[in-house]
Amino acid sequence: MIQPKSGGSLIGKISSYLQIVSKDPHSTAFVPLAEAYRQIGLLDDALEAARMCTSMLPNFSPGFATLGRILGQMGRVDEAMSAFARALSIDRQSQSALTGLARLHLVRGERDLARKILQQAAEFHPDDEMVENMLVALDLPRPWKEEPARSVVEELPTARAVVEEAVVESVGGEPIPTATLAEIYVKQGLIDQAVRVYEEILRLEPGNVMAARRLAELRGEPFAVPAPAAEPKPVEAVSLTPPRPQKPRQPLEVFEGWLQAIQIRRAHVQ
Repeated sequence: MIQPKSGGSLIGKISSYLQIVSKDPHSTAFVPLAEAYRQIGLLDDALEAARMCTSMLPNFSPGFATLGRILGQMGRVDEAMSAFARALSIDRQSQSALTGLARLHLVRGERDLARKILQQAAEFHPDDEMVENMLVALDLPRPWKEEPARSVVEELPTARAVVEEAVVESVGGEPIPTATLAEIYVKQGLIDQAVRVYEEILRLEPGNVMAARRLAELRGEPFAVPAPAAEPKPVEAVSLTPPRPQKPRQPLEVFEGWLQAIQIRRAHVQ
């Protein structure tokens, strides 16, 4: 029987990973470092390590998949979905990103979408036990689920519409991760879901020509670039106090802080 990893062994691994990334800030060891922090319950440290990984390795799919897993555990579902979408834009067969995205759709109550994503994952990874188990669990009968009363049924369309219209918004208000998620849906054949994503982008940004053009393509409709509306030039506010430039936090400072923290934690464990 495999024993779970103790806090002491995880701290030892964290210390080793910190030594690696402090010598090579572009090392893929950021992923197991973030995962070790996550397993020991230090989610803030895990998030910082994962973000450092995606910053240093912007084309490394496992880094974004790990970031999505951490954000999901923290309850930040929208940001987690964007992270998984970014991972899939780099590697559309990423098992961890596909299963992570499926879990988030289950959290949102979107079982059919979760099933389609898992079926896509099963095509890429036919022998993967986790994907197989998740699909089997989705199809198991739920004896406690009863047919709702008529008064509840009449309210279901409104509730369902709210769920279907709840589209993932991107981190920081930028449309790129959301558009990436829409294209992931297109690749998986979920055209209706992709259309809803682009409709939400246009609701938030009516002047987004790229989203309008892509939405027209998905609907099979002709597209014409709208003429820009004339708007009065806003009056710029004048600040009497010059802004103070903030010194960015250097990777070496982050590493030194982690090393000091790990020394304190190891002293408590021993």
